[in-house]
Amino acid sequence: MTGGRVSSAAITIPARAGLVWSVLTDLDSYAAWNPYIRKAEGRLREGARWRLERTLNGRAYRARQVTVTCWEPGRRLTWRGGVPVPPLLTGDHDVRITETADGVRLVQSETVAGLLAPGLFPWLRPRLEARFTAMNEALRDEVARRMAESV
Repeated sequence: MTGGRVSSAAITIPARAGLVWSVLTDLDSYAAWNPYIRKAEGRLREGARWRLERTLNGRAYRARQVTVTCWEPGRRLTWRGGVPVPPLLTGDHDVRITETADGVRLVQSETVAGLLAPGLFPWLRPRLEARFTAMNEALRDEVARRMAESV
């Protein structure tokens, strides 16, 4: 999406990309560890429609439909949601996993665009970054928990 406004958060996770990916895409387990997306349903492939139930301040916020626009196992997951027609407010949510010497660097971001984006983004940005940070930290902790269980 071009011309949008970007909000992001990054974390280093001391694990292999395949394990991080397997936790990230284990949608059935989201309720157990994910503080931002409490429920996720859909097929695990590009082009799939997912139903996400996001939370705000620890309580149910709203469910929304998104479309998976990029599915690169172990590397990248992207989905798009919002109100595209008319182009009021859309978001491209992107999770990138890059292997490093210390494990993986995970960057979660959202590009927000549309007619309402200029007015809403200053309010949205800190909230999105806080939610992404919380989800990244919870993902790191869940990966560590699963690694400890497998030892």
